[in-house]
Amino acid sequence: MKKSIIFFQRCIKQIYRNVERMSVILILPILFTVGLAWIYGDESSFVIVDDQGPVYKIGVINQDILPVLDLESQTRFQIYISSLNITYLNNSLQNGFGNSLINGIVSGQVFIESDTSRFHIFFFNNTESAAKAVQSRFISICMIIPSNFSQTILAGLNHRIDVTTGFRVSNQTMFYYSYSSIEIIGDFSYARFSEALILLEDILQRFTNNFWLSGLENIQGLYTSISKISTRSFTEFDIFAPALLIFILITSSTGVSAIVGFEKEDETIDRLKLSRFPPNSYFIGLTLTQLVCTAITMAIIFGTLYFLGFPFQDLNQIIVGLLICCTAILPLLGISLSMAALSDGQLATYIPSLIGIPLAFLTGNFIPLPRIALIGSIQMWHLNPFYSVGAILRKILILNASSSNYILDIIMLIIVGGIFYIIGGIIFLRKAYH
Repeated sequence: MKKSIIFFQRCIKQIYRNVERMSVILILPILFTVGLAWIYGDESSFVIVDDQGPVYKIGVINQDILPVLDLESQTRFQIYISSLNITYLNNSLQNGFGNSLINGIVSGQVFIESDTSRFHIFFFNNTESAAKAVQSRFISICMIIPSNFSQTILAGLNHRIDVTTGFRVSNQTMFYYSYSSIEIIGDFSYARFSEALILLEDILQRFTNNFWLSGLENIQGLYTSISKISTRSFTEFDIFAPALLIFILITSSTGVSAIVGFEKEDETIDRLKLSRFPPNSYFIGLTLTQLVCTAITMAIIFGTLYFLGFPFQDLNQIIVGLLICCTAILPLLGISLSMAALSDGQLATYIPSLIGIPLAFLTGNFIPLPRIALIGSIQMWHLNPFYSVGAILRKILILNASSSNYILDIIMLIIVGGIFYIIGGIIFLRKAYH
């Protein structure tokens, strides 16, 4: 480990004594960030962020309480529900109709034309947490199912049975005159809210059609009320910031390749090999160098963003963002080592940055990429570790999401980044350190 630390210190001195490399690492990223903030600092002309295609993120607060039924009424209601032959209604009298509605949405069975769900549901315990999710654009819309939802559904079902069979299941007032209101909260200016609202209202209509007959005047039924909440205001630069961080991360944090390139040119690496300098110490030293370079560069850029007024929620958001950027050292080091092994001297300084420009655009952060599922929630673009970095930064900085929502991206970043690191190391050992 001592040899690794000594080699790391030498690498750091070599990088920060090189004026050209210092300009690429520090000066150009700052100028680039300030320039884009000046150009795109006005109010955003678009508000759709983290667009997940045809699947809409919906928040649900289920307050529904199933009313107490005597055994005879429960049996008669169950007979009629079973006759409808709808799978997601099977356990309605045990779990409540609110849960049945949610199950129908999740399974996609509420949609006649498709068995595929159009919604990805997130559950919330209170309106405050749901409102924050709407404000940060993490969800498109939130639906609050009231406590008397099941009671209202049973009232409608009681009327329907009475009309069709001439026999009312229950004569209690609560099962004859009842109405409830589903509250929907969202931001009217958000395009995906309007799209999700249309689909959600269609779902509610299809769901209630199973329990009410049209034209019945003595039942008030189910209503929806829409509440607008105050939302975060984004500028185009704010939405663009995560993609900008990826671009800077790739193009300015590849100083290790220059170190190895100059060592090959000056034949320093040959002397290291002759002195039997351990390969593991070499790799640890380079890894530490890459980590420090990345941390310094991104810390300066995060500070620049803060100075420019980027709407960070708190210090923890900045710290987590920096840590995520630092996890990108594995793929960055893999690219640096492979490029350095295939080039020499000055060329090794600029090749990674030049390659980084098109690579940054292939991350899905500047332009949307098609969603191609591989296994479960894993997308084809997860095979690009910088896609995972960008996805995580978007969820942290723009959507203000909890860690549970980007744990998969972190796992894929570590796995794929580790593969990049191993491949780069193998190429380096065979071409430069063999």
